[in-house]
Amino acid sequence: MAKFLARKVSRLVRTLGYEMHRIDRGARSTPGDTAAAPPSVNPVWPLPRRGGGPPDEEIRQAFAKSELWHYAYEFEGGLSFSAHHHHAGPHANDPRRPLQRFRHFMPSLVQACGGSLAGKSVLDIACNSGFWSLQCALLGADVVGFDSRQELIDQADLLKSIVGAPNVDFRVLDFWKMSPQSLGRTFDVVLNLGILYHLPKPLEALEITRSMSRQFILLDTAVNPWLESAVVLDWEEPRDIRSADTAGIVAYPSRSAIGLMLRHIRASHWFEIPIRNDDLPRDYLNGKRASWLISV
Repeated sequence: MAKFLARKVSRLVRTLGYEMHRIDRGARSTPGDTAAAPPSVNPVWPLPRRGGGPPDEEIRQAFAKSELWHYAYEFEGGLSFSAHHHHAGPHANDPRRPLQRFRHFMPSLVQACGGSLAGKSVLDIACNSGFWSLQCALLGADVVGFDSRQELIDQADLLKSIVGAPNVDFRVLDFWKMSPQSLGRTFDVVLNLGILYHLPKPLEALEITRSMSRQFILLDTAVNPWLESAVVLDWEEPRDIRSADTAGIVAYPSRSAIGLMLRHIRASHWFEIPIRNDDLPRDYLNGKRASWLISV
């Protein structure tokens, strides 16, 4: 009855031109979750620089070749670069954002992996300039990161040359061509971070993601905050480095819709990673973005 009334009220409010949102700070599907917070894990930041690597001026010139950078980067020795977007929105240029996100969801993944990523194989889907790939590599994982845009892989390779991470490999690959055959293997951990809502078919995307993982999927995505199990369609143009690479429909599932999708793809268990403090970007705090740890 409560769910029925909630749906009725939500529909009535929408007819008046408003939205009724529920902000849920707890886990959704709790198998495998624990009430206690996992041990904290901090990003490797500033990024290290390999001995004998390129000097500051060469690095500055290389960064300047790209007009757009989705992430801000800071290196040991005080060398730093800002993020640049054509359409940044309210959050994207904040240099704290990826570090806040790391401290939010990476501790749960590291805990699930036995307290360390050392020796784990990790696939970073839509890796952009390689922020998450490099973080996992610096934590000891063997990493493959791919993106559909050559310019982004060029950026990732630049960062690799500065950091000196031999255990990460960057490739150009379209998401829909991802398979155990195209990449030559499956992985212990698959990172699906910030890509689902740039795609038109989220259920199929999660099915393909599951096919790549032997143990865990870390899913982080914008969500539609409606109460109902719904997928809202939008149109996206490739106007920015953080947008879809081609113009077309993109889909925003609600939280409960993602739960149904995970059930449909026969995930073993999963939980929404709880928000444990307010040191997070606003879209997490207002219920418009969420993260799941999924066991396959």
